[in-house]
Amino acid sequence: MYMRNLTIAVGLLLCVYGASAQPVRETYQFAVKGTDTLYVDRHYDPSRMSEGNTPVMIYMYGGGWAFGSRGGRFTYLTDIGVQVISIDYRKGLTEYGYNPSPPEKMEAAIQMALDDLTDAMAFVLKNAGAWRIDTGKVMLEGSSAGGITTLMAIYDICNDGPYSKKFPAGWMPAGYIGYAGGIINREQDLTWAKNPCPMMFFHGSADSTVTFNVNRSDALNVFGPSYIIDQLHAMEVPYWLYCEIDGDHVLSYKPYSGYNTHEIQTFVEKYVIQGLQLQMKTEEYNLVESSHLPGFKPVHSRNPEAEGTPNPIPPAKR
Repeated sequence: MYMRNLTIAVGLLLCVYGASAQPVRETYQFAVKGTDTLYVDRHYDPSRMSEGNTPVMIYMYGGGWAFGSRGGRFTYLTDIGVQVISIDYRKGLTEYGYNPSPPEKMEAAIQMALDDLTDAMAFVLKNAGAWRIDTGKVMLEGSSAGGITTLMAIYDICNDGPYSKKFPAGWMPAGYIGYAGGIINREQDLTWAKNPCPMMFFHGSADSTVTFNVNRSDALNVFGPSYIIDQLHAMEVPYWLYCEIDGDHVLSYKPYSGYNTHEIQTFVEKYVIQGLQLQMKTEEYNLVESSHLPGFKPVHSRNPEAEGTPNPIPPAKR
């Protein structure tokens, strides 16, 4: 009888206080462009959201501007009261798949994705009141092609570029998380007219898809996180570089698949919500077996004579 009553009492307590609610997903149309209708999914957990307006993360998936969709699980953010907006965008390289594309085609695909991303960002800001979003805590997050496009949107805003005109004067995202992200353009070196927001990079030191350092060519140049955090260090912009030594492009999805949930949440809470001014770097070296994509041949970046070795990570400011 005692055990039965205890079970009933626990059941009543769960009914009164509730177990953790499942995150809610709502879908909204934000643009029609030619034959493409673009949507965003809004993910949030009502049981985790605080009173008043809340932070939001705008997520852009990867896939080489050729593949992918906006679906996904975002409990690593909704569990800490952050809303997530996962966006559609047009893919300009579907005819090439994962094969190399001409530079002008890649450049056009990036610009098309940038246009869609910034339209989605403006749509989120427009609905901030109805969705209880703190416009001062809007973050961007992206994987591979999405990580490149979201970072390039921040670069455009910092330099008063054409896409920055879609946002209120002086507005800047509150944070950026890139999974194998970087910047691709025709500049020989990056120049920031204004300081960007705090940034977190997850990257493999031997990533041959999106370089860890910098890869210049006669056409498009690729600037990876090792190059970028050197600039952030000089500008005294907060950052956190999480580098997997000898890791490849697996870092484009491994962190948000459960492996680095704590680090992601720490960045959001400390860098964005609390506004701490930190510069950090984490090097992970797996003594047993590094995480690699199938067929990967590691470049041992601890050997300075190894071909393709990235430049050393600049020291963090103390």
